[in-house]
Amino acid sequence: MKSKISKILFILTLVSYGLTTELYAQGTGSIQGMVSDSSNGDPLIGANVMVVGTVLGAAVNKSGKYRIRGIDAGKQKIKFSYLGYHSKVVEVVIVANRSIELNVVLRAEAIISEDVVVTAMLQGQKRAINEQISSNTIVNVVSKDRIEELPDQNAAESLSRLPGISLQRDAGEGQKVVIRGLAPKFNVITLDGVAIPSTDEENRSVDLSMISSDMLGGIEVYKALTPDKDADAIGGSVNFTMKKAPINTTLDIKLQGGYNNHENYYGNYKGTIGFSNRYFNNKFGLVVTGNVQRANRGSDGLTGSYEFMREQREGEDRSVVTITDLNLVDRKEIRDRYGASLALDYDLGNGGIMFSSFFSKTERNETRRRKRYRVGNFRTEYDYRNREINVGMFTNTLSGNHNLSFMDIDWKAALSMTEQRTPFEFDNRFRELAAFRNDIIDDQGPQYIPAGAKNNLDVTFFKNMNIYSRAVDDKNIIGEVNTKFDYNLSNDVAGYLKLGVKYRYKDRDRNNTKLWTSHFNLNDLGILYSQNPDMFYRSFTLTPDRKIQIANFLSSDDIVGPFLDNQYEFGPSLDGNSLREFYDHMRYFRFPSDSSALFVNDPIIQLQDYTAREGIFGTYIMTEIDIGSRLMILPGVRYEYTENSYKSIFGQPAGGEDETPNLVNVKDTTGGQSYGELLPMVHVRYKFTDWFDTRIAVTRSLARPDYFNLVPWEEILRLDSEINKGNPFLKHTNVWNYDLFLSFYNRYGLFTLGGFYKELWNIDYIRRSRVKEGKYKGFMLTQPVNAEEKSTVWGFEIELQADLTLLPKPFDGFIVYLNYSHMKSKTLYPFFEIGTRSPLPPFQPTVIDTVREGPMPGQANDIANLTLGYEKGGFSGRLSLVYQGKSLSTVGTREELDGYSDDFFRWDLAFQQKIFSNFMIFLNFNNISNIPDRSFLGIKDFPTDEEYYGWTMDIGIRYKL
Repeated sequence: MKSKISKILFILTLVSYGLTTELYAQGTGSIQGMVSDSSNGDPLIGANVMVVGTVLGAAVNKSGKYRIRGIDAGKQKIKFSYLGYHSKVVEVVIVANRSIELNVVLRAEAIISEDVVVTAMLQGQKRAINEQISSNTIVNVVSKDRIEELPDQNAAESLSRLPGISLQRDAGEGQKVVIRGLAPKFNVITLDGVAIPSTDEENRSVDLSMISSDMLGGIEVYKALTPDKDADAIGGSVNFTMKKAPINTTLDIKLQGGYNNHENYYGNYKGTIGFSNRYFNNKFGLVVTGNVQRANRGSDGLTGSYEFMREQREGEDRSVVTITDLNLVDRKEIRDRYGASLALDYDLGNGGIMFSSFFSKTERNETRRRKRYRVGNFRTEYDYRNREINVGMFTNTLSGNHNLSFMDIDWKAALSMTEQRTPFEFDNRFRELAAFRNDIIDDQGPQYIPAGAKNNLDVTFFKNMNIYSRAVDDKNIIGEVNTKFDYNLSNDVAGYLKLGVKYRYKDRDRNNTKLWTSHFNLNDLGILYSQNPDMFYRSFTLTPDRKIQIANFLSSDDIVGPFLDNQYEFGPSLDGNSLREFYDHMRYFRFPSDSSALFVNDPIIQLQDYTAREGIFGTYIMTEIDIGSRLMILPGVRYEYTENSYKSIFGQPAGGEDETPNLVNVKDTTGGQSYGELLPMVHVRYKFTDWFDTRIAVTRSLARPDYFNLVPWEEILRLDSEINKGNPFLKHTNVWNYDLFLSFYNRYGLFTLGGFYKELWNIDYIRRSRVKEGKYKGFMLTQPVNAEEKSTVWGFEIELQADLTLLPKPFDGFIVYLNYSHMKSKTLYPFFEIGTRSPLPPFQPTVIDTVREGPMPGQANDIANLTLGYEKGGFSGRLSLVYQGKSLSTVGTREELDGYSDDFFRWDLAFQQKIFSNFMIFLNFNNISNIPDRSFLGIKDFPTDEEYYGWTMDIGIRYKL
C-alpha cells in the first residue's frame, strides 16, 4: 500500500511540475520579500500581499516572508495590507523568468494618542487576529505578547484562555487540556509542528504543566484539520511555537518571588532569561531561553466513594446511597520546573535552514498524609506517602524550506522524547479494625462519618510498607517532506497544489517495581519484638495483640492545622522521618526462624509493564483554489497507515490478601495491528466584505486506542472472581467533523461565532461484564471494548477581542477579551440493571448487562473566559476570569453513582508599571477568589472530590531590551 501511494505522489509531482512549468514559462515572473512593523522591525505574520487586479497573492509566513509566482511581465501594482495598519500600494516592474525582491514596512494606524498605540498587548492582539483571519482553516491564536502579559504558571494555563478549552487540574495547577469536550488523549500537542510524546502511563495525553509559558513564542489551536496535518486530533491540534530571532537584538530578564496563602509559604520564585540576535548581515539568527521556577502546591483534600443501596421510594427525594470510603488528604508538594531552548536559523535567500532544541522538566516532591474512613470494611486507616515524580521532554528538530522558481519544498527531521519517572515512592499504612460504632450514619453524607468512628489508636497497627519505582519512556522519530506548486489559470482563478509524505516511529516502554513487607510480615515482626526486643534498633509500643502500634510513628511537630476550611478535624499526623528510619534499618532484615526476608518483591506489578512500537506512514494531496477575491476552496485527502506491536506478560496471581503474593503460569504475550484510513477533507472560506467572512469545514479524522488498552496483558484473580485484561483487537475511532464559523473584524478587533458537530464511531470505554461460559463462568471481566453505537459532540463558540481606543480619554486605554462556549455530548456506558427476582430457589434477582446514555467525561457544558485590560503610558493592568461549568468527572456503575465536577471560577489579577526605559515591575495574584475544586454525585451533599489550595501572589522586576 505504501509503495502504491508513493508512486501516485511521484506521478502527481511530475504532472504538477509540468503544469506549473507550462503556466509560468509564458512571460511571467515572481516577487518575494519581507513585510515588517515600522516601529520595531518585527515580521507581520499573516499580512496580505496581492497583485492588484488579479487573484494572485500570498500571506506572510512565520518567517515574515512572502512569495508570489506567475505574475505577468510589465508594470504591476502590489498591495500590502494588515489589519490595524495602514495599507501600502507599490508599483513594480515584473521581468519574465526573473524574481525581484520587494521588502515593505507598514505603519500602525495612529487612532489615538501615542501613549496607548505602542503598548505590547495591543500589538500582540493585532498580530493574533491577523494570523487567525489569514488562515485557510479554523484556528485560535495567542501571541507571545499576550502570553507574557497574563500571570499563567504553565502552558496549560495559557491554553485555557481560548474558546472551547477546559483543563484537568492538579493541586490547582492546569495539567492537561480538554478541547471541545473531548478528553486530553483525543488531542495532539506539538512543538513547532513536532508531536510531543505522551507522558501518561497508559493513554496518549500530555502533561503540559512541565512547560513554562515564558518559553513560548505563541500558541495555535487548530479546530478543523487540513490534509497536511496529522489526522489523530479529533478534539483539536495544539501547536506551541518557539521564539524566532528578530532583526534587532533582544534581551529579556524576569525575576520574581512569591507567596502561597494556603501553606503560608514565601519560598516561591521564578526566573527567566531570553536573548536573540542576528549575525552575518542578518543571515544567521540565534535565540536562547532559560527558566527556573519553584512553586508550593500544597492542598487540603477530600475524596469519597459510595454504594447504591436501593431505588427512590414514594415520598423520598432521592435513591438511597451509602458512603463506603471517606478520605481526608493533607498534601505538601514542592514543584521545581526547569527549561531551556536553543533556536538557530540561517537565511539562504530563497529559503532557510533551522535547528531547534527544547528541554523542559518538572520535579515534584510530594508528601501525602491521609486518614481513611473505610466504612464499607469497618476500618480506619492512616497513610503516609512520600514520592518524587519527574516529568520531562526533550526535542531536537532540523528543518528547511527552499523556494525554487516553480515550487516550494519544506522538510523536517525530529527526535522528540518524554519521560515520567517516579524513582522512589514510599507508602505506609496503619489500620484499625472494627473501627466504627454500630449506630453510624452512613447515608446522609460524609460529614456524619467522623462522629461514628472510634479512633482507637491503642489498637491501630502497622499494616504494611511499600516502596515503588515507576518509569515511562516515550520516543518519537519523525521525518517529512512537503512540496507546493503555485498555479495561475486566469486573473480570476489561481491557487496551489500541495502534497507530501511523513513517517512517525514510536518506541515506548513502561517498567514498574514494588518492594513491600507483605501482609503477615509486620505482624510477625511485632511478635518477634515481644520475644526479643534487643534485636531491634529501637523500642516499640505494641497493641494488645502484639502488633506494632501507630504511636511509634506519630509526629509531635508536623501537625495538620485547620482542615478543609474547618469542616473536619484531620487527627494525628504520621512522622515521615521515623518511617524512613524504620526502612533504612530494617530493609535487609531476615527472621531468624526461617531466614525469610521482611521486605520482598511483588511480582504481580509486572503485569502493568509493556513495550509498544508504532509506525505511522502518512501522505496527502490538497489544493487551495482562489476564485475571485472572495472565495477560497480547499479540498484534499490524507491517507494514514498504522502498524503497531505490543509486548507484555500473562500471569495468574496466587495467594490471598494475607499470603505472600506470587505470579504463576507466567508467559510472554504479544499483539499488534495494521490498518489504513483514507481521510477526505474540504474547507471553504467566503469573504462577503472586507470585514466579514464565513468558513465551512467538513473533515474526517481518527483517534488511536490508548497504549495500555491495546496491550495483551491478563490478570486472573481467582479469590475475587475477577479478570482484568487488555484488548489487542480494539478498533480505532473514526470521526466526521462539521464546522461553520463567522468572523467579523476591523481595526478595533475581532468577533467570531461558530458551531461544530462531531460523530464518533468505535469510541472505546472500559466495560465490566460477567463471563457467561467456559472455565471462568461467573467471573467479572473488566476489559476495554468499542461502543457499537455512535457518540456525538456538538456546541457553539463565541469570541470577542477588542481594544476601546475609539473611546475618549481616559477610557481609550481599555482592552477586552472574552469568549464563551456551550457544548453537549452523548455516548453510551455499561451498567447492570437489576430485574425481577426469580420465583425459584435461591430466589436471586436477574441481572441485565446493558448500557445507558450519558455525556463524555470531562466535557463541561459551559466554558467562559474574560480579560479586562487597561494600558496607559507605562501602566498595564489585567483582570481575568476563567469559568468552567459542571462536567462528568467519573462514571459509576449506575447513574446514581456518577461523579460531577462543580462549577469552577478563578479570578486572576496582574499589574505592570514601567519605571525606567527598559525596566518594569509587576505584581500578580492568582485565584484571588480562593475557590476550591469540587466534585460530587448527582446531589451535592455527597462530594466525591474536594480540594482547597488557596491563592498565590508574585512580585518581580523585568528588564527588556
